[in-house]
Amino acid sequence: MRYIFPGIACAGLALFLSACGGGGGENPTPRPPPATNTVPTANAGTAQTVNAGVTVTLNGSLSSDTNGTVATYAWTQTAGTPAVTLSSTSVVQPTFPAPTVATATAFTFSLVVTDNGGATSAASTVTITVNPAIAGNTNVTGRVTFARVPFAIQGGNPGLNYGSPVQQASRGVTVNAVAAGTTTVLASATTNDNGDYSLSVASNTSIQIRVVAEIVRAGAVPNWTVRVANGDTVGAVTYTYIDPTSFNSSAGTPVNVAIPTGINASGTATGTRASGPFAALDTIYQGIQTILAVEPTANFPPLLVDWGTQTDGTFFDSAAPQRIALLSDLTADTDEFDQHVVAHEFGHYIEQNFSRADNIGGAHGVGDKLDPRVAFGEGFGYAFAAIVLNDPVARDSFVQGGGQVSGSFNVETNPSTTPGGATPAGNFGCWCSESSVWSILWDLNDAAVDGNDNVSLGFAPIWAVLTGAQETTPAFTTLFSFVTALKVGRSAGETTAINTLVTAQNVVSSTIDAFATTETNVPTPLLSADILPVYTNITVGGPAVQVRSVDDEGGTYNSLGNRHFLRFTPATSGNVRVTVTSSAGVGGDPDFVVWRAGSPVEIAESFDPANPTEVSDLFPVTAGQTYVIDAYECSNGCSGNQGTSGDYTLTVTIN
Repeated sequence: MRYIFPGIACAGLALFLSACGGGGGENPTPRPPPATNTVPTANAGTAQTVNAGVTVTLNGSLSSDTNGTVATYAWTQTAGTPAVTLSSTSVVQPTFPAPTVATATAFTFSLVVTDNGGATSAASTVTITVNPAIAGNTNVTGRVTFARVPFAIQGGNPGLNYGSPVQQASRGVTVNAVAAGTTTVLASATTNDNGDYSLSVASNTSIQIRVVAEIVRAGAVPNWTVRVANGDTVGAVTYTYIDPTSFNSSAGTPVNVAIPTGINASGTATGTRASGPFAALDTIYQGIQTILAVEPTANFPPLLVDWGTQTDGTFFDSAAPQRIALLSDLTADTDEFDQHVVAHEFGHYIEQNFSRADNIGGAHGVGDKLDPRVAFGEGFGYAFAAIVLNDPVARDSFVQGGGQVSGSFNVETNPSTTPGGATPAGNFGCWCSESSVWSILWDLNDAAVDGNDNVSLGFAPIWAVLTGAQETTPAFTTLFSFVTALKVGRSAGETTAINTLVTAQNVVSSTIDAFATTETNVPTPLLSADILPVYTNITVGGPAVQVRSVDDEGGTYNSLGNRHFLRFTPATSGNVRVTVTSSAGVGGDPDFVVWRAGSPVEIAESFDPANPTEVSDLFPVTAGQTYVIDAYECSNGCSGNQGTSGDYTLTVTIN
């Protein structure tokens, strides 16, 4: 599900990217103050558990405002005895010393923010649990940071600048005090959003600090477990970093841990590549915070980040934990410091677990005309990454010719409305284009004006559609189903603005519905008869229907035109037989999958040498339910080389 950049970083993108000296599209400008200001969103940070006597840092930095900026912060203690004294009640990150308590005590703090237009948020709260001091123990405190490698800033499309790593807070990770020279854990804690930790360790003990590449919040929602390992199984060993310095727990001075890259300025490993797992993990932590801002009680299924030799992607195998694979080959391609790549893959995990992902995967790139399910899934992945990072420029570093280079694109840049104006060639607006999807989703979220973008909804309405209508739609999850649901309940002004934005991408928006019944746009080089209607109606017991499976767009099995969708709603329950016949002749292999609301009901993908032009299966249906048939000639619509691709007619019947 990974975005495929052209083989030559700059030459392949020169006409598309301003970073390579090209045009780059509209120049976004700040949106003027709206007639009706929307309220900002306060975010008081994540819960913490600390020991008495340590300094606690509250964190309101994830507070946001969709059509302006956060201007002021107001913190108040709302629960917990005794009352504490904040270093300030009006800064982003106030601090206070954890008081002495007899038993574990919860201290609750409320944050309210006000934007530059004077609108005030609802309160956001955070709980800090303070544990009593343990007799004979000492508080060992410090801060954990990891080295992130930034992109170089010189001209062209440069890669990572390994010579100038930047230390950043390692947020939410597990920290252990271990007996010096061993792996025996004496105490454990979790860093806060500033990377601070506090461990209660027996006094006068020789210890070392070990940091585990995992973020865990167990118990009541919200909760999550994400770990980074080299392998894709439950038993894969989680990466750790042990600070080489041992010290006495009673030393009384903070012990900071700075996790290095283990890579020299030329991009060659000089030791253990220690900070890579923590860099990838922190991007996912940022993604979790983005979701918590709109769904504070989210329950994130366990996730394994496989940082190793496997080509990157997102996997939901039933026999293994949900996982994201990130490549770690310094001689070819690495992903741990490519934040948009990591956040994009995390976006697939989010869509799968909180919404519904009908994306069939496969290679994809700028300008490709894709199966609309793929276009939406991949477009959402990159729009989500941009929202998480608050950065519309997606970059992916890799090694070429022995040097660091990168590919990039800007999700703020809207694809051309016509083929003639598209750069690179083929990248023009379409319901089948991931570029159109990511630009629409970003424009719906952001607060800038550019071209046809005159709407700023923020992430919350996008999330509401993803977790509502998009999850239950009887159609496939595409731009059609998303925009249809987004417009429900909107004001006339918002609806008009959405229509303008979507129409600019060559999509019929004013009369849009989930099944694209009014869509008329046909992207070149395809023909209308080959791809429209997007969903062809067929009836049980009715006449045979002919649709097309064509390879005119070329590319891989997920290209537009390879597959065709048909829909039917049976009037009575019972068994029906779907039969698909292909015009491909002796070398043919027609297949189909029947879906109901995103779940496969019947899969007919077997090849019968005695009858290679036909496939047929019997299965039960329920009256009143809408079913979608995904029919295709395998030489076009299957992965790998299976037969001779071409333009074929499929004849479909339901009896």
